[in-house]
Amino acid sequence: MEAIYVLGVKGGIGKTTFSLYFAKRLSLMGKKVMYIDHDYFSFGCLILGHNDLGLLEEIERNLPIFSRSLKNIDNLYVLKLFSNPLNINKNYPLLSNKIPQVLNSILKREVDYIILDSSVGILPDNDIVMALLEELEIEKEGVFLSDMLSVNSTIKYAKLWENNIKYKVLVINMVPPIPENLSEAIKIANEVYNNYNELFNAAIVVQFDEKMYNYNPIIAEYENEKLNSILLSILYRYNTLK
Repeated sequence: MEAIYVLGVKGGIGKTTFSLYFAKRLSLMGKKVMYIDHDYFSFGCLILGHNDLGLLEEIERNLPIFSRSLKNIDNLYVLKLFSNPLNINKNYPLLSNKIPQVLNSILKREVDYIILDSSVGILPDNDIVMALLEELEIEKEGVFLSDMLSVNSTIKYAKLWENNIKYKVLVINMVPPIPENLSEAIKIANEVYNNYNELFNAAIVVQFDEKMYNYNPIIAEYENEKLNSILLSILYRYNTLK
């Protein structure tokens, strides 16, 4: 089992789209995948049609683990964490008491990959969901999403994960398909890859594609060459600049 964390310091830069895309592609490759929606508003679950309770409310109601928070949708395990973003702090202590049961429930599914669609700016040492995944003691890869304006913040953020994630990819996403913008983004990616090659194993530029907006893997027959290359880089641990 491995985990791919999709991370970022700001919202609206594609974390859910990338997470759903990776989950779908891995499933099509014959892998058993669990998508974990860590977004407080459960946007990925909303796209996939998972409108039931989240794990935290499930625990609060003393229901069996994964009885309503986990669904099998389009050959993906879809785990919803939050029903109500306003109740997050209240429910976290309840989850910490149930970590062994949750871990056992994940392991019983015998998944090959966990895809974590993270909330903005989560940290490895102050989030109970991260603590739960750390207990699995599995290989973890990180995709750090940025736009052209937040690269420096993303570098600082990635350094906070240095001891938790061995293989890291910087993605400069949503670059306008204008030659000047693409050239600038490629220049930035080159500088990051050359100056921070001990931090990032790969740096990849992805230009804006309107087909990725509100991407739904259930209804969309869609492939993106750059996202495929990111996924392959992770699977085969390539050191690359694209």
